[in-house]
Amino acid sequence: MMELRQKKGIAGWVSWAINEKGLVYLIIAVLVAFGAVGLVKMNKDELPTFQIKQGLVAGIYPGASAAEVEEQLVKPLEETLFSYKEVNRGSTKSVSRDGICYIYVDLNCKQSEKDAVWSKIKLGLQTRKMTLPTGVLAVVAMDSFSEVAALLITIESDDKGYIELQEYADELCERLRAIPELAQVSVNGSQKEELAVTLDRERLSAYGVSPASLALNYKTATLGVPSGSFTTDYTNSPIHIKDAVNSEKEVSEHIVFMDPDGKAVRLKDIAKIERRLQKPSGIVAYNGRPCLVLAVEMRPDNNIVAFGEAVGKVLDDYRETLPPSVRISRISDQPKAVNRSIFNFIRDLFISILVVILVMLMLFPMKSALIASSGVPVCTMITLAVMYFAGLDLNTVTLAAMIVCLGMIVDDSIITMDGYMDKLRRGMDKKEAACASARELFMPTFVATLAICMMFFPMTGIIDGYLGDFVKIFPWMISIALMTSLVYAVTVVPSLEVRFITQDSMHRRKNLLARVQDKFFNFIQRIYESAQEWCFRHPCLTLSGGVIAVTLGIIMFCFSNIQMMPMMERDFFAVEMQLENNKSLDVTLERVDSLQKLLLSDPRVESVTSFSGIGAPRFAATYTPKTPSPSFAQMIVNVRSVGETVDVIRDFENRYEHVFPDAVIRYKQMDYQGIDAQVMIKLKGSDREQLLPVADSIRKYLAGFGTELKWIHDNASDYESIVNVELDQDEASRLGINRTALALSLASSFDGQSIASVWEDGHEIPVNLYSEGISREMDYGTIGNQLIATSVPGVSVPLRQFASITPDWALSSLSREGGTATVCLYADVKTGFSQPAVMKKIKKYIDENIAPGLPDGVSLSYGGLTSTNEQLLPQIILSLLAAIAVLFLFLLFHFKKASLAVLTLTMSSLCLFGAFFGLWIFNLDIGMVAVLGLITLVGIIVRNGILLFEYAEDARSSGGLDVRSAALEAGKRRMRPIFLTSCTTALGVLPMIISNDLLWKPLGVVICFGTLMSIFLITLIMPVSYWQLYKKKDKK
Repeated sequence: MMELRQKKGIAGWVSWAINEKGLVYLIIAVLVAFGAVGLVKMNKDELPTFQIKQGLVAGIYPGASAAEVEEQLVKPLEETLFSYKEVNRGSTKSVSRDGICYIYVDLNCKQSEKDAVWSKIKLGLQTRKMTLPTGVLAVVAMDSFSEVAALLITIESDDKGYIELQEYADELCERLRAIPELAQVSVNGSQKEELAVTLDRERLSAYGVSPASLALNYKTATLGVPSGSFTTDYTNSPIHIKDAVNSEKEVSEHIVFMDPDGKAVRLKDIAKIERRLQKPSGIVAYNGRPCLVLAVEMRPDNNIVAFGEAVGKVLDDYRETLPPSVRISRISDQPKAVNRSIFNFIRDLFISILVVILVMLMLFPMKSALIASSGVPVCTMITLAVMYFAGLDLNTVTLAAMIVCLGMIVDDSIITMDGYMDKLRRGMDKKEAACASARELFMPTFVATLAICMMFFPMTGIIDGYLGDFVKIFPWMISIALMTSLVYAVTVVPSLEVRFITQDSMHRRKNLLARVQDKFFNFIQRIYESAQEWCFRHPCLTLSGGVIAVTLGIIMFCFSNIQMMPMMERDFFAVEMQLENNKSLDVTLERVDSLQKLLLSDPRVESVTSFSGIGAPRFAATYTPKTPSPSFAQMIVNVRSVGETVDVIRDFENRYEHVFPDAVIRYKQMDYQGIDAQVMIKLKGSDREQLLPVADSIRKYLAGFGTELKWIHDNASDYESIVNVELDQDEASRLGINRTALALSLASSFDGQSIASVWEDGHEIPVNLYSEGISREMDYGTIGNQLIATSVPGVSVPLRQFASITPDWALSSLSREGGTATVCLYADVKTGFSQPAVMKKIKKYIDENIAPGLPDGVSLSYGGLTSTNEQLLPQIILSLLAAIAVLFLFLLFHFKKASLAVLTLTMSSLCLFGAFFGLWIFNLDIGMVAVLGLITLVGIIVRNGILLFEYAEDARSSGGLDVRSAALEAGKRRMRPIFLTSCTTALGVLPMIISNDLLWKPLGVVICFGTLMSIFLITLIMPVSYWQLYKKKDKK
């Protein structure tokens, strides 16, 4: 401690660390042990936790047309929703259909406020419901709409029916609920039983009873209403009336009519009553066999890999109790995907560690290499320990940050050791050399390291949305890793230097590897010094070369495609099939069965799970569940491996594009962006009729992109047939028939309606009323022939007597966005084509042919990837500028010269050529991850610039050299450490490139190529630029 007080500052710290090396090593060993524990125990996920703050509001308005739903239900609900500042008006969308509406609500609040905001919205919607038309049955807000299923599990059998499968599913759900991390589990595809009451219309007419009056009679007989209370001085007892219907027998024995003779006519006398499965609104099938699908959700902030193992154990145990004919399969397995991704990244991390150590051994003397590279595994484990203590998750973002830092981790040790050996060569004592090296190099190293750490933080406040959640942990990981390496370089490395590197060892006869290294570096040094001399003789040409390199980089950037996030790499993909809206579920099932057989005939396809008439549960955070429709189907197709997904999609797009002319089919690879389509054109206006002709013109143009676009469709060209019934008000009034009674009667005849419920073993079995004679072969005359009860008892008249019946066509759905009528055109880009390139052609056509003729009040905008890129690009540019501003402030603080700070930042642009050249070589787009690499690269170059210019400044002020000599000496002296650190940084990310991960490969390419291709540009152009900047001041 006396020595620590005598030697102040960093020299005192280094001296203490050398003297107390046993304590230091013990602390390091403990932290490394905690890092190993953390690697096993910490939560694991593929990406940082981000939740799409989207909810769904559904309104049910039976009997209303799509236009009536929009006008009387959607608009009032939108008015209520938009009154909340937390609702993002611009991205809130609605779809109105016959009798129902769906409103997709996006929130712009913090994730922690989401539940409170939805509570307010639900209360407001319930208040608003009181002012809606009386026919609106329900308004439901589903704030769990954005929850993602960790696993989708199928239960299917060759010989079991739905009732038995439901029993197996219920038992499995109970077993899964024993897992503490489980949030909820739901069953999809269930088929419910019913008591079907099919009326014999002839018998019914003989007694003068109409279906509507029968339904009304039965409903009122079973309706539960308050029965009052028996209140006296000694008691207050509520009165309960026993259910009128408790069994199937009581349903059939219900008296519906008493004839004049007092004879009772029971329901069984005029109807056929049978217990059966309800007519399904949707069917789920696994490889063509009916099945049930369990959606298993995990509670937030848990280890999804461990959760998947717990679910797997439950499934394995349950399989042993099942008959051989009942099978359980996983069709969407997020824990498996996360485990594979984390394993690959951990593998790449340790390969990168070995690569960095190998590079050090090849380019540095053996002992020096071992000392410097020892920090790579040690600092990595300490970083994991800090993550474990801080409660951070282990995911691909945190692991990618660690891989990026591997090369930089060793930089501080290389710089420290280079300075130490330089002091030894000058005759200093070992300990004094270690202290002097730390005293000389710590401040520039600290400033450079801190600058790199801090330059990432502005982006966390600039980039919003789920991509903001994606990058927010990256700066923290960079900071933890680099600050750990800096502490290691000034705490552990000096004691190792003093112990293993002495003046005797430096002058000892060198082994073969050391002699080869010396020859290699002497060769590099000679080439460098020759090039340096030429550059100093021709400064204008040298600086012009730098300008040309930067210009080429900018040109390559301008001609590069911009796509913020790539496609996901998964061993499954989705298929969406949309038929004309009038198509029945039976027709949809036929098309699904045909496509399913084609898919299963491909040996690369393992399974196909189809959801006909309904959408699958949300199995990916960025893939919005689809609303149910009889003419819609969705499939989850599992393939043998991740690498075959794109190939299967491409093959089916090309081979079977026109096999189903009456269906629009989309083969959808999962992505990170959460967009409805890659190409989206939106038309908005108050008058929907003005939008349709414009949309038609654009759709015809898009159809000409047959080789580049697929899945071309819109949301306003799908018409459905309807039947308009117009009452003769005078005649209807005379007969005592109103709209409500007529609607009830027609619904009873054609669709059936629920009139009661029977409860068995805690399960509700509905009693549904149907009419005989209703079939798919009937014509429109059947509607007019329906007998409608009048106000005269026992008298019914045909509908045609008091109403006109007219078949017609109408849009099947009406869409709005931001409270305005909207028509959207959608398309995806075929595999192998560039979305930005296609959009350039589309925009050019629209600007020249569509935009000039747009009607007043009609606006045109772009969605999809174009909108995402246009929204994020300014944020990314601002993040880059903010990072540069942070670097400038650090440089200004360190050098105390604005000119030198500006020069350092200007020189950092030399990396642009290598970065964009690498992306061009690998045909990669510029996206979010590439920008992270670019910011990292700029920080690395600035770090090298600080070390080089710091040496030159010191040579001028302390060494008395003129500016030219100082610049020359700085280049010669710093070339080797810059070369070494650049090689370790560039080659450290090589496994990230070789792994060919679509998400992280651009990061590795930018850092690797940008660093390697800028080594000589930095060490040659930086000294010349420094000389040219200060030569006039030197003369003065």
